[in-house]
Amino acid sequence: MPRHLPKKRAQLPAPLRPASEILLDYEQWLLTNYGSVGTYRDHAKSFLKRFRTKGSLLSQLDTFAGKKSITGRSILNRFRKFLEEKQINSTENDLRRDTRESRLPIANAYVKLFMATSTDRLKSPKTLSTYATILNNYFKFIGELGHFEKITAERFVFSKGRSPFTSALYGSVLKAFAKWALGYMTTPDEELSIAERKIKMAFGEVSVKSLRDVAMMKSKTSPRKLYYKESLSKRQRDQLMTFCKTSQEKAMIGLMVYNGLRPVEVERLGVNDVDFKKSVIAIWGKGRDQQSKEKIILFKKVAIWLKAYLKETKIKKGKFFPGLSYKTLHHTVTQLFIKLKLKFDKKMNHQIYSPHSLRHTCGQLMYDEGVPLEFIQRTLRHTSIESTLVYARKAIEKSYFKQMRHLW
Repeated sequence: MPRHLPKKRAQLPAPLRPASEILLDYEQWLLTNYGSVGTYRDHAKSFLKRFRTKGSLLSQLDTFAGKKSITGRSILNRFRKFLEEKQINSTENDLRRDTRESRLPIANAYVKLFMATSTDRLKSPKTLSTYATILNNYFKFIGELGHFEKITAERFVFSKGRSPFTSALYGSVLKAFAKWALGYMTTPDEELSIAERKIKMAFGEVSVKSLRDVAMMKSKTSPRKLYYKESLSKRQRDQLMTFCKTSQEKAMIGLMVYNGLRPVEVERLGVNDVDFKKSVIAIWGKGRDQQSKEKIILFKKVAIWLKAYLKETKIKKGKFFPGLSYKTLHHTVTQLFIKLKLKFDKKMNHQIYSPHSLRHTCGQLMYDEGVPLEFIQRTLRHTSIESTLVYARKAIEKSYFKQMRHLW
């Protein structure tokens, strides 16, 4: 029979959602409804860092916004709209005042063990902090290690008010933790070091079955909701490039739509990162340090645009695009999308195209051209093949509706 939590725990009031989680939801809400994050998230974070738990969230936001300029108030009004829509009245302030601090929000002993032995996989300080925050909140939610099981994990991951994006993130973190713990629990003692045996003993209250159930936990999100941004067709991609009037625009857009670079990777690109003789480009990827750049093939079309840009600007060292910011890049892409006459999603009433759509376009068109998934994964530098499989799923779904209706 399935185990149930004791009644006394079920009757406890739901814990306040941490400010870091609210920011994650706000970021996804901005992308869903407006197609970009811009400075809206930064303003919301600035307010949340100053929030006092004993006061009203909306009341304090109004006071905070009242001291800002007209532009600042307008930006914070969007955050107020989000809070009202999600019915968020208070929060647990887990944000640090000094974002330069390297300390992570680790309070639970099991989380400390996980983070200490998992740094080879979780390189980014931001990712480490996110994992630690989510796991600490989960252990606070269940109270006792013995309640680490599928029923509590699902209650936590799919809690009311969480967006599909946040639920997917929380689920992946709990599954990673469960798989890590299973590695110790299922290994014979004689094959473990003394330190590893102590870690195994620490999980004495948790059954192997519970850990396996959490590790195999499935998302309740519909597959079609996995595609937050759409991709362009081949015709749209080619037309997009004709709309690029300057050599800089052609170079930036070409890097994203043909080579699959993220906006942040275009910003970080240096002149020395491009080797025209070997036709390779070194990418400083998301969540990585500058020393761990990854080389990929530089496609011929993109190389032509990059050479033309360098010849015109006479840039020989430093940043490939000096002074380029995400705001400028986003504006450039948005204006090109307007020329392309991309429409809004009528059902969802929001923009489904953003600069990141160009990266999706690169992956989808490579798959449609018959490029092996492993090569697409290598080009886009996905850490997991699961991320690359999204292009196969989209192609299969498109073909399904096109072909199956003529079956009988």
